[in-house]
Parts: sequence; C-alpha cells; structure tokens
Amino acid sequence: MFILKNGLYLSPEGKFIEGDICIEGDIIKCIVNKGESSCCHQKEDGEVQIIDLEGKRVIPGLVDIHTHGAIGHDVSASSPDQICELTKYYAQNGVTSFLPTTITIGKDQVKEILRNIRQAKDMEESDGASIEGVHIEGPFINSKRKGAHDPNWITTPETSDFDDYREILGDLKIHITVAPEIEGGLEFINYVSDNGGTVGIGHTDGDYEITLEGIKAGASIFTHLFNAMRGLHHREPGTVGGALVSDALVEVISDGIHVHPVVVKMVIKAKGYDKVVLVTDSMHAAGLESGEYDFGGFKIYIRDGVAKQEDGTIAGSIINLMDGVRNVVKFADVSLEQAVMMASLNPARLLGLDDKIGSIEVGKRADLVVLDEDIQAQMVFCRGKRIK
Repeated sequence: MFILKNGLYLSPEGKFIEGDICIEGDIIKCIVNKGESSCCHQKEDGEVQIIDLEGKRVIPGLVDIHTHGAIGHDVSASSPDQICELTKYYAQNGVTSFLPTTITIGKDQVKEILRNIRQAKDMEESDGASIEGVHIEGPFINSKRKGAHDPNWITTPETSDFDDYREILGDLKIHITVAPEIEGGLEFINYVSDNGGTVGIGHTDGDYEITLEGIKAGASIFTHLFNAMRGLHHREPGTVGGALVSDALVEVISDGIHVHPVVVKMVIKAKGYDKVVLVTDSMHAAGLESGEYDFGGFKIYIRDGVAKQEDGTIAGSIINLMDGVRNVVKFADVSLEQAVMMASLNPARLLGLDDKIGSIEVGKRADLVVLDEDIQAQMVFCRGKRIK
C-alpha cells in the first residue's frame, strides 16, 4: 500500500485539489481531500509506504493511442520482447497505457504483428505501460495521401479482416485508420464500429461530404488532423472542415512541427479541449540521438528534432506524450489541466476505457504520475507499482 500525502491531484472535473491518495494493490482505494478524515489506516506489519509529495502535482497516467515505437524498436518489426521493452520506456516518461501502432504493410504481415503484440500483452509486467489494444493505421488508406506509408501495400478492406484481427487480439481494443472514400471504406467503418472496434478517418483525400458519411458510418476520431488528408479551403471544406464541424474527436500531433503551434491553438479553440486527443505518432527513433534510421523500408533522417524521409516527407515524430503535454501548454494557450485531459481522459473515453483509466478516481487503476516543476515525470506508478 502507498499513501501519497500532501499532493495536488487532478480531479475528473479538471482542477488540482489538495489531498492524499491511497493505493492498495493496483487500484486507488481512497482519496482524502484536505480537512477530511483518512480512510486509510497503517497496517501493523508496516507494509504501508507514505510518500510526502510536498505540494507536487499528481496527474493520471497518459494514454498514447498513436505510437509506432521508440528507443530503436519499430512496432511493425519488433519481437514480443522488444515490445515489452517499449512498455518500460513509455512508463518512464509518464505514459501508462498505449496502443502499439502498425504501418501500412501486407495483410498477412499485419496479422503477424498483431500476434506479437498479443504475446507481448500476455508477457506484460507491472513495471511498464499497459498495452490496451492496437492502432492499425494501414493499409486501408488512400495512396494520394499516403504520407510516409509504402504505397505498394495499400489495399481495400474486407469485413473478414476485422474478424481476423479480433480472433488474434481477443479482448484487446482494435482501432483502425480508414479512408472512407476508398472502395468498401464506408461499409468497413460501419462493420468495425458495430462490432466493438473504433475507427479514425485518416490518410484520406475525401471531400467534405464523404467525410460526413464516414462519421455517420461510425468513425469517431480523425487520425492526426491536417496531416495526410484534404485540407480546409473556403470553397471546399474538405476532410478538415468535416472534422472541425463534427462532434468527432480529433488527434493532434503536438510536436509543434507536424501542425503549426497557432493551428494547434485554433483547433483546440474550435473543438474544445474535450474533443482533442494529443498523440505522438512517434517512430522508433524517439528517445534516440540524431542520425539515419530505417522505418517501414524507407531511410529516415533525424536532424534538429525532426524525422524526415529523403524527399523531405515528415515520417513521424520523435517526442513522447509528456513532451506533447508540455508543448501545448507552452504554445496553445491551454492550462496544464486541459493539456493532461487531452492526453489521458479523452483517449480513454474514445476507447471505452474511462471506467478504469484516464482520471484519478476511487476504484480506478492506480496509474499515476507525479510531476516536477518542469512538467516532467518525477515519479510514476503503473497499476499500483512504483516504477520511477
């Protein structure tokens, strides 16, 4: 049992409140606000560890629903052991739940990747972030908006694809990026959303009308808004226009490079922070030094904090999600409370996991991050275990 005393914890209502948090096992047993009587009593065997936070802020563990890898490991080319190493990297940086994200590759290869992720989940230990599901970003996208994805593997979806994924992944969440305008796109979106999956509209050349059809079919979020999609024009609202006027959530890569800081600020103002999900879209060079790397069969060059292909195409970010939180606080004129909710509660709600993660509440999983003054993860608890 841990008792985190004298901290300022982020409440579900988005306010920092002075109080104590009692962790028992892997859950939050009770929360005692200042002036209230404690519900936690020290055990006679001395197993309770009391940590005085001295006024430091406590936030829920972050949830990254779009990350291709880090520290040299590409999810799409990693063994189960390597994926488990990734979970520890994320946790050390305040991310306690995530969706390993695949790239566009052959259908059989996608299934092999999913088997590796499923095995990694079964091997999972409490000193790393929890694998909550998988984000399958390709191959059901539009080659006109391929971004850094290999066009040779882009194809059309069949409902049996989702059935195969479900058979492999079992109870893990399945999130798929789909371009609604491709052959079978709308039908596939409808099938996935009707059968327990979630869909993001992305890598799409769809116009405003087909974008709204995609939402009507069941898509609930836009994959990295602005990037690899038809943009906003005053005479043709495009994919972005559909995203901004809809009730769907939007992903935003918050590195200040994929989307200009002013545009990030604009999106948050237009959608409201409760409709924005911060993501990294990190690739496997995240956490590594500048240099040359291979990503999805392409050479990637890391220079000045940016990952690009040889032709200059941005190839994913090299930040972690805590970096993203700090960034939007700095350049988007939002509070720390709002930035954290965009990286914790909002993605948890998208996945239907907000009953157990995403906020600091009694009965929820004890995934907690204690911040220092620079919004860095000073202390991390994953499923009730202190790992930093």
